Amino acid sequence: MDDDMEYRRKERTVLVVIVVLASLAIASLLVAFSYYCYIRNKVSRRLNDCKRVDREYKCDSGNLQVTTDKGLQVFTFKQLHSATGGFSKSNVVGHGGFGLVYRGVLSDGRKVAIKLMDQAGKQGEDEFKVEVDLLSRLRSPYLLALLGYCSDNSRKLLVYEFMANGGLQEHLYPGSGNLFLLLYDSFNI
Repeated sequence: MDDDMEYRRKERTVLVVIVVLASLAIASLLVAFSYYCYIRNKVSRRLNDCKRVDREYKCDSGNLQVTTDKGLQVFTFKQLHSATGGFSKSNVVGHGGFGLVYRGVLSDGRKVAIKLMDQAGKQGEDEFKVEVDLLSRLRSPYLLALLGYCSDNSRKLLVYEFMANGGLQEHLYPGSGNLFLLLYDSFNI
């Protein structure tokens, strides 16, 4: 009987050891699973934040040249808003077929012309990207260089170097006002 009792005691001890080890294994798995969920959630939030920033501004506000795309600077709307004094009417230098053109000074001191695309143009994101791509490839001493752009959900802006002495039509047709622009707008050349 002593042997039987000894056997049962060893059986119980082994059973307790197995239960304790199984409990520790399950607890370890729960801790590992919790850590996995925590890391996955953190990575997912970071990706969503990047996508949101990309969709809204294309870059963080703060630095002037945050992102470059094919040699073009990608600006935030906030940067261009402050460069033009809040798109002040006193900074309007022209009006084209697709919107107003403002004079602006970037935070690094460069003078630029900022074309705020008109909402009536209804230009989509894909068309805007094609236009930016095309304008970025044009290089000529007779054309203003495209320096960068800004595109968020509803606002699309192009940033050109600034021509201090006015446009070509003002030199070719002095005193005619904006006749050339009116013809340009009506025919959409």
